[in-house]
Amino acid sequence: MNWGTSDFLNASRWVAAFFVVFGHVYNISIAEYHDAVPPSLPLRALHFLSGFGHIAVIIFFVISGFLVGGRAILSFQNKGFSATDYFVHRFSRIYTALIPALVIGFILDEMGIEFFNASGIYYHPDSFYGNSFGNNMAEHLGFSTFVGNLLQLQTIVVSSLGSNGPLWSLANEWWYYVLFGFCMIVYRPGGMLTRFITGSVIVAMVIVLPPTISLWLIVWGIGAGAALLDRHWAGWPFFAGAMIMVICFIAVRRTNASLMYTGAPTIAADFAMDLAVALGYSVALVCAKNLKQRKKFGPLHSALASFSYTIYLVHYPAMVFLAAFMKDVLDIGFVRQPTVATMIYAGALLTILYAYAWAFASFTEAHTSAVRSRLSKWIPALLHGGEFLRPQKADKRANAVVAPPPVSITIGSHEEGAL
Repeated sequence: MNWGTSDFLNASRWVAAFFVVFGHVYNISIAEYHDAVPPSLPLRALHFLSGFGHIAVIIFFVISGFLVGGRAILSFQNKGFSATDYFVHRFSRIYTALIPALVIGFILDEMGIEFFNASGIYYHPDSFYGNSFGNNMAEHLGFSTFVGNLLQLQTIVVSSLGSNGPLWSLANEWWYYVLFGFCMIVYRPGGMLTRFITGSVIVAMVIVLPPTISLWLIVWGIGAGAALLDRHWAGWPFFAGAMIMVICFIAVRRTNASLMYTGAPTIAADFAMDLAVALGYSVALVCAKNLKQRKKFGPLHSALASFSYTIYLVHYPAMVFLAAFMKDVLDIGFVRQPTVATMIYAGALLTILYAYAWAFASFTEAHTSAVRSRLSKWIPALLHGGEFLRPQKADKRANAVVAPPPVSITIGSHEEGAL
């Protein structure tokens, strides 16, 4: 991957994560601009920017398709496809941070309900929270909900765990990984029976999964297609691709705002707008390789992108807990008029959430490679008769201990995935 594409991906990852977090902080701390007196131009701009959170999630899907799906397809010709390697990579990427995030998020919600719920924020957060399973966060902290989120069944069988509504997109991401992996198993040479059974599972999954997951696999697939296109199309100057992307984003943002006031958008309308976002971003992504100068802040983009997945996972329960604490202890209310004090409060909340996510990632996401390395040794060994557990054989010629050959895995700077 050339440096232009690499820098653009890093910048995209952390900026997209920022817009998700910023939108949530805005919704819980600052009044809507039409409720403000007067609705100033800067406030209107903040309100407009706060609405890019969903667009940011679609960008994550495209990046994931580009890095995971595209790379698997491109490497298939030279190295083939190992289902074991693929699922070990995907499992370690998702679960190294997810399991601790679910546990800590559960604890924060339970503590918030127990000690800082005088406002009732955990029981009726209707002004800034929406959950198709009901907005009472206390009802979504049971053991079955925890296990359902662990199995990526949130929004399918159970709700997101507690207050952590953003986990809806993680279920999408996981099932895209699974569906794509099965597609690669069908595509690679192998026994007809295996391919038939796997193909039948794919069809069944597409039917059983909600259309908001199965249909949006196309959006993820656009990212994989962009990776293939990147190999065969020189692209336009990056400025041209970036302008197409920005126009698509602004058009979708304005259309979304209009639909919110005229009535609930349909799945078809949602899909059409997300498709426009995916296509616009993909054009810019393919054109990024034509950046003439390397970005001055490349290391900063890389550092911020390194915990973008973690900030997405952990920010919401922490934000609700902090907001509830400040309301009960410091009497700082929710959704305040946009005064200077409110802006400082929102900025402080955003800063605390980022510091928390960075610290959390240093103990979890930062160790993804180590977790993957261990799984890459253990899982293939267990699947092939437990050779890894057997005593190592001595090499008489070298008078040394020789272990079974390790699984070969190439890990690039962006192999980890989108978030």
